Amino acid sequence: MRRVLIVLALAGCVAQPPVPRAPAAAAEPRAVTLYRDAVTARFSDGSLCVAVRPGRAADWTARLAGCPHLWTVAVRGADRTARRPLAPGGGRVVLTPPGGAPSGWGGGAPTS
Repeated sequence: MRRVLIVLALAGCVAQPPVPRAPAAAAEPRAVTLYRDAVTARFSDGSLCVAVRPGRAADWTARLAGCPHLWTVAVRGADRTARRPLAPGGGRVVLTPPGGAPSGWGGGAPTS
């Protein structure tokens, strides 16, 4: 009985294979929000990614993190509003996929 319990305990420690996800190249940004110190992007595959502003830079560039998409984010001009949802078009925030064409996001009314 003791051996069975040991085997069961060790079986619980075995690493599970990762859950298959949609290829990163197939997903597109659907919603982009500019915050004082970050940008979030919600993708068509449901991923929510974030890029954090380095220091106090007004214009900054960072890579999305917390998701499978390795897109680059470039922001022109710091924003003093707490939260600003952006619309496709414009160039305040530019998202660029690896080896792909950039997409600009801008406009949007600030929210607190």
